[in-house]
Amino acid sequence: MLALALTASLAATTLVGFARADTPGVPSFGRTVDRPYTLAQLGVGLLTLPAADVCLRQQPCTKGDNSIEVDFWQLYRANRYFAIGAGASVALKPVTDNPPSELGSDGSRTHTRSYFLVEGQGRYYAVRAETFEAWVGMTAGLVIVSDRYAIDQPNDSTMPAIIGPRASTVRTEGGAFGGLIGASWSFAPNWALGVSARYMQWFLPHEAATTVFLDRATLTDQQAALNFGISCSYRIAL
Repeated sequence: MLALALTASLAATTLVGFARADTPGVPSFGRTVDRPYTLAQLGVGLLTLPAADVCLRQQPCTKGDNSIEVDFWQLYRANRYFAIGAGASVALKPVTDNPPSELGSDGSRTHTRSYFLVEGQGRYYAVRAETFEAWVGMTAGLVIVSDRYAIDQPNDSTMPAIIGPRASTVRTEGGAFGGLIGASWSFAPNWALGVSARYMQWFLPHEAATTVFLDRATLTDQQAALNFGISCSYRIAL
């Protein structure tokens, strides 16, 4: 009698396990992400402003700018569907040539530009498979555009002596809002590779800031920006 009861209990447990494993629409990976976790994501990509008018004093404006950018995001995912977090992006190395400063026709005075963004991000995971996910989301935050003017040939005998710093920076701050899409592939426990595309609108001041030497900020007003990148992320269960 006892043996019969144990056999029936084991059979019932086995059937329940099979029923849970075969529940349609809930893959094993989907069940694991129901447990809250944090996500650390490091990425690299291309930041482009295809329609931006880049204007320097007394020179014709140029169209567009491209830079290599690096970003880091820290996200909290409470369930399979939603994640929120914040991160920062920095673009320091332009792909396109920066216009020379109007005072440096001999190449002694240069101009470079960089971008820094601090943003919040929200994601909705529309596609959830065992090793593949895809999401849509929104971002909002602050963008800082830095224009740096510098003298790169201080030993040139043809240049007049200068007292004080040989470089000046004009910073322009504004708001940034945008949307993004992305996908990731889990190649190992807790590790994933991803791709993403993001469209942003930057809202910068209408009047260009200037220094005492009349060096001016090169970007003003509303600007459209695109970001394409790849990333590697690591999940930390809570």
